[in-house]
Amino acid sequence: MNQGLDPALQAHIRSLAATAPTRVFAISQNSRKLWVKTAGIPRRRSSILLQWMLATLFGLPMLRPPRRRSGAAALAAEVAAIRNLAADGFPVPEVIGCTPEWLVLGDAGTALESDLGRLADVDERWRRIEAAAALLSRLHAAGLWHGGAQIRNFSWRDGRPGLLDFEDHDLPGMTRAERQARDLLLFLYSLTRYEPAGGPSRLPQLATAMLSEAAPDARAALAKFLRRTNWIIALARLIQSRAGRDVRQAVAAEDAIAAALRATA
Repeated sequence: MNQGLDPALQAHIRSLAATAPTRVFAISQNSRKLWVKTAGIPRRRSSILLQWMLATLFGLPMLRPPRRRSGAAALAAEVAAIRNLAADGFPVPEVIGCTPEWLVLGDAGTALESDLGRLADVDERWRRIEAAAALLSRLHAAGLWHGGAQIRNFSWRDGRPGLLDFEDHDLPGMTRAERQARDLLLFLYSLTRYEPAGGPSRLPQLATAMLSEAAPDARAALAKFLRRTNWIIALARLIQSRAGRDVRQAVAAEDAIAAALRATA
């Protein structure tokens, strides 16, 4: 696989890749910013095994970890996902080229998560979050999904959100409804850190708006997930005053999603 990368660009990337601190790094070509993602080898983590065990034990395909290919196969799969979404008119990075070693993408703007962390204006922060939510709802309305729909996988450019990072797009063993329900779950869970301190929660209203636009079978898949994992949340409620932020955020997200499901039933 070698799609559209000229030898000079490949040589430039190779000279930088050896000292790049992460798998994904920016380069400049003819005053144009590009992003390079190098082929990686998935790490075998205990959390992946735990996901598989929980998915099997509770009969919840939504819990299955995404298919993590390695090397050139992973890059090719991500290219395919990006190009399919681009063909359907969704804002994704431009594919400049792909080789067995790296994927080169055009600049899609800033990472939305970084912008949210810098914004002092809470209203503007949530305006951008709501724009990302609307984009995800539009993706679902087209019968599609992201696969890794946490807020960190959205970009912001020219006042509009875009979609980033499709390494988790391939979700074998899930129906379309389960894939979309998983998107909603990941997205809403990832927003709990932006709740206003000491102010009224904005997450329930956003969750209700998103679920009102979701397909009925996606809402049903999400409701099934909550029913079968409610004992975990019940335990989290008992320990949340002494637990870390992740536990408190899980409780807040579950409360918002449960209220939204009741409102849209």
